[in-house]
This record gives sequence, structure tokens and C-alpha cells, in this order.
Amino acid sequence: MNNRVRRNNAVTVAAVVAAAVFVAFTAFIKSDSNIPLFIAAGEALLLIAVIVYLIASERHYLKNSRKYMLRLMGKLDCTDSNVLNDFPFPVVVCSEDGAIQWCSEKFLNRVIGNLPTVEENVYSYFNGKDLYEIINSDQSAVFVNDRTYTVYSNSYEFEGNQSYILFFIDNSDLRQIEKKYYDSKPWVIMIESDNILDTRYDFRDSERAEIRSMIENEIEKWVGNFTCIMKKTSENRYFIIAEKSDVDKMIEEKFTILDSVRDIKYKNYNSCASLSIGVSDGDTLIQCEKGARNALEMALGRGGDQAAVSSNDSFQFFGGVSKSFESQGKVKTRIIASAFRELIEGSDNVLVIGHRSPDLDAIGAALGVCCACEASDVPAFIVTDKNKTICPALIDRILDDENQNVSIIDEQTAINLMSRKTLLVVVDTHIKNYVEFPELYNSASTVVVIDHHRKSVNFIDNATVFYHDPGASSACEMVTELLEYMGTDVAMDSLTSEALLSGIMLDTKNFVLNTGVRTFSAAAFLRKNGADTVRVHKMFANTFENYKLKNKIISLSKKYKNCAFSVADFRSDELRVICSQAADEMLNIEGVKASFVLFESGSKVCVSARSYGEVNVQIIMEALGGGGHQTMAAAQMENETIDSVIEKICGIIDDNTNN
Repeated sequence: MNNRVRRNNAVTVAAVVAAAVFVAFTAFIKSDSNIPLFIAAGEALLLIAVIVYLIASERHYLKNSRKYMLRLMGKLDCTDSNVLNDFPFPVVVCSEDGAIQWCSEKFLNRVIGNLPTVEENVYSYFNGKDLYEIINSDQSAVFVNDRTYTVYSNSYEFEGNQSYILFFIDNSDLRQIEKKYYDSKPWVIMIESDNILDTRYDFRDSERAEIRSMIENEIEKWVGNFTCIMKKTSENRYFIIAEKSDVDKMIEEKFTILDSVRDIKYKNYNSCASLSIGVSDGDTLIQCEKGARNALEMALGRGGDQAAVSSNDSFQFFGGVSKSFESQGKVKTRIIASAFRELIEGSDNVLVIGHRSPDLDAIGAALGVCCACEASDVPAFIVTDKNKTICPALIDRILDDENQNVSIIDEQTAINLMSRKTLLVVVDTHIKNYVEFPELYNSASTVVVIDHHRKSVNFIDNATVFYHDPGASSACEMVTELLEYMGTDVAMDSLTSEALLSGIMLDTKNFVLNTGVRTFSAAAFLRKNGADTVRVHKMFANTFENYKLKNKIISLSKKYKNCAFSVADFRSDELRVICSQAADEMLNIEGVKASFVLFESGSKVCVSARSYGEVNVQIIMEALGGGGHQTMAAAQMENETIDSVIEKICGIIDDNTNN
């Protein structure tokens, strides 16, 4: 009824205003006589009479509604009425349909109070909650007249019908105290400035010191906007304790410190400075610190230049627009190589798997791992479904090579080979859900992960060795570096070298993207070990039919802002390969910074996303439940149409553009 009264009042006010405008319009009509003025005067008197009537009617309604409530208060017998009225909190009695049968004076004075109308149904005081929801729960929170009440219920027979007694306990003050408590709960923030030596190794020590000072000034200026405690714990790391209310503001502002540091100029040159931030809450400060450390590792694992906020076992990410920087040191690689070889030598056999629908990078890296196992005389097997790979040319070469000792087996054969001393190596993915054979992963007691994709939330967390480097161009580059440091007895044949080089060429788009000194060094090492670039190039060759289908997808592309979209409306056994190649080719269109090719696979809508790095397609695909790398990502969505997925992608693009 409250809503109806409000609507009626709004309509009445609008009508009165319209009438007043009409009166004014009539009064100002130009005429040789005074007739318009007389008409306007009559209209004004009529309008005043209507306004007086409406005011009187409203007061009469309020007076009668109050009397109605007072009459209800007398409907219970004297004993019941006195008992309920003596309760120190508001009480109301209602029927099964919510009609108010009686209410205490405290309900009338406190709950209804200065509300403009008195309703005859208790639903009006439940904020849309159902009566049965109230009576079937131990307690329910409702908001009436700017106060918070916890409602308790009891049932009894009244005049032969089921009735309910509702007790309104005012806990507004407690709610405010609770809110202040949660707003003041401590959160821990860890900030790490990305290594200037890795980003700009051409700077002198004094110049790097100046840049670090500029970064620290920006951080101190940003922290000064909040009631935080900050302590510098090392040359590149800062420890902050903040209240939840301040963290909420940081999240609302999307951690503006990331942009401030990224925009730092030094001697009119871009300093290439960036921050990685880990934020977490917890029941204790120790849990907060541990969560913030994990969140910082997550931010660093995703390439840095972003904030990772951990709360209730979930993550939020902000930033991540910069490219990952290549690490100049190889100490970590040397340590990983030594540990990896020890694990291989201590195993009965090694099983190597990649992601679903493995590509050249996954199979090439797997072949490189098998090469390392061969040097230690440990049998190794590549586990994949040969019919679902998107690199049939490489698979055929492995199967046809008489000198190749590597076996490609299916999942069931691998499960039969599994033992307590089996080593499972996961390449080119670190996400549990993306592993080609999850059952095989769940059965393994010892796991090694080798991956270059930016870190995602559902990562493999039980790996004995987790070799993850988002600055590397590909998993093949990482495996090549491991082979360099695993000993001189590791001998590569030409097929292994070419498989590894093909994976590097795939993920760098022929050495265009994500390439650094390490990438070319790995390629030179492979060339030295017999990789033939002509034979590698043939692994990328298309059939005539696939080439026509790829061009068909490109010809159907449409542009939205700086992105290109296309849909593959045909069937093909190599649809995934064709769509990924089409997405690559669409980047060559002028003005296109990211491309998206969509196709249906069974009940799923699949998306292949590509960019040259200016648009982070990983963030876009993660919003759809997928993932990948900054320049190469994908997603699969159930129970969606292609049009709805395109609409979602455009919405994400709009949000990122606006932010």
C-alpha cells in the first residue's frame, strides 16, 4: 500500500503542477479583452480548492489509518493485550495472509512511527520478504523507517484460525557497531616494485636509485590518502596494514597507484616502472600476511603490473595492462634443471601431458621432456588423444620417425603404467581444469609443471617443481633452456629440435611477439642442434581446403571499436586450428588490436582470442571462464549462443575502455 500511495501522490503532484502551468498559460494569452484573465482566475480558484481537498483527504486517511490500528489493539482480550503490550519491544499479530489483527503500542510508535501511511498488511514492513520466509527461519532481518529489526515469530490459534505473533527486536545500534567492526578489520597489502634491472638494464645504478625514489614517493603519496601503516621491508618491497574500509576505497578506485607508477617519466623517457600488489584479509594478522604473500605471488605469476585481492578463497585482479618483462638471469633455470633431473632419475617412468587439444607448443615441449628422460635412461611417454591435437603434422612425424624412441599413448594405457614412482610432467598449462586428462593428474603422486601462461586462480598447487615464467615466450623455450643446463649427455635429434622450434615460432607468431634475448638464444641453440627451418615451416602448412575456410572466416569479420569479430559457421575436423589461424591473420587488418573468432563445438561456444599485446585478451577470456596469455587466449562457454557471447565480449571491452 505504501508504494501505491507514493504513486498516487506522485500522480497528484504532477497533475497539480500541470494545472498550474495551464493557469499561467491562460493568464498570459494576449487578447484585447480581459476574458483570459477572468478564466485564469477561475481556474486558479478551482486549483486551490482541489489542493485543499487533497490535503484534507490525506489527513483524514492518516487519521483513520491510525484509528484502525488502535481498534486492532483492542481486538485481543484484555489479558493477552496487556501481556503483549508489556513486552519491551514491538509486537504485531497477523493472519496467514499477512493481514494485521493486532499490534502493540510500541509497534505503532516505534516501527510505524513517522511513516506517512499505516498499512493493514504486515508485508509492507518486511522489505519484500515473504511471511513464510519469516516464520520458517529462526530470525530474519528487516529494515523499517531507517531502523534495523530482527524478527522472531511464534504461531497460535486465534478465532479458529492460524495466527502469528511477530516480535521486532531493534538492533540498529548493534548493526552499526558490527559495520564499524568489519570496516576496521585489518588487511595486509604487500607491494613489490618490479626489478628495474630487468626492465631497463641500460640504466646506471644512480639512475635506478632515482627511479626507485620516484616510485617510493608515488607509493607514499597514495598511501597518504588512507589511514594505513606502511613499512619498507626491502629495496623493492613494502608492507602495509590497512582497514577494510580503506581497501574498499582502493578497490573502488581500481588501485590508481598502478597507473601512477606506470606513468613515471625519467629524463623524458618512460621508466618502465611497475608494481605488483598482493592484498588479503583473514581472521588473524598471520593469515592476512600469508594470504597477501600468496596474492603477491599470483600477481607476479600473471606478469606483474597488477593487484591481486584475495578474500574468501577467491581473487579479484586489477591492472595487468603491461607486457611481461623477460628476466635476464638464468640462475633459477639452472636450479630448476638440476632438481628436474633428480626427479627424473628417481622415477620408474615419466608421463608427459599438456592442455586440452594440445598444439605445437605443448607437443614440442613434451618431446623435449622425453629427450631429457632418454639421457637418464628413464622411459618417457607422451599422453594425448592423437585425434584431438591441433598439430597433426608433428604427430605424424613422431609416429613415422624410426629413430624416435618416444611413444604416444592414450589415457588408459597411461593409467595402467602409473605407479607410486611415476613422474607426471604437465607442460604448457598450469590450470587443473585445462589438463588434458584430469584423472591422470589426480592419480599422480609426483607432479612437475612447466608453463609460461599468466597465472590463474585454479592452478596446480601440489607440484613438486612448479616452473612458471610468464616472461618466457613459450613452454618450448623454457624446456629448451632446461635442456641446456641438464648436462652435456642430453643429446637432441633434429626432430626434437624442430618440434621445440615450432612451438616457439607458434607462440611468438614467427618471432614477432613476446620475444627477447632468451627467445633468440633458445632458437640459436636449437638451430645448432639440427633444427631445419624449412621443415619447421612445413609443420604450419595448410591444406587447400583449410586455407579457403580460413579466408572465409576473415572475409566475414566485423569490427567493433578496435577489435575484429568473426564466426565460423561451418563444420570441419580441424575447426580449432582454422579458427586460431584466422584469429592470427585478422590482426593484420589495419586498426585491429584484438581479434575474436567464435565457433560451436557440441554444446559449447568456443572463442579464440589474439592480440599484439596492446589489448590484454587474457583478462577478457578470464571474464568468460577461460584464460591464456596476454596475446593469446581462449574460452569455452556452455548453454550460450554465439550472439550472447559476442555481446558479453563487447561489454567487457566497453568496461575496460571506460576504465
